[in-house]
Amino acid sequence: MELLHQDVVQYPDHYQRERAERFNCTQRAIGIALKRLKITQKKDFESPTSR
Repeated sequence: MELLHQDVVQYPDHYQRERAERFNCTQRAIGIALKRLKITQKKDFESPTSR
């Protein structure tokens, strides 16, 4: 779990599928682990809007 937390700190904007590839697991497993760590995805208001 600590490795996942470090990954989120290092790559805050990466998708769960990218994390799953790095950790060689499913996207669902990453989602469950993030929930246990109480990490949610928040929208970054400084990012440009999509068109």
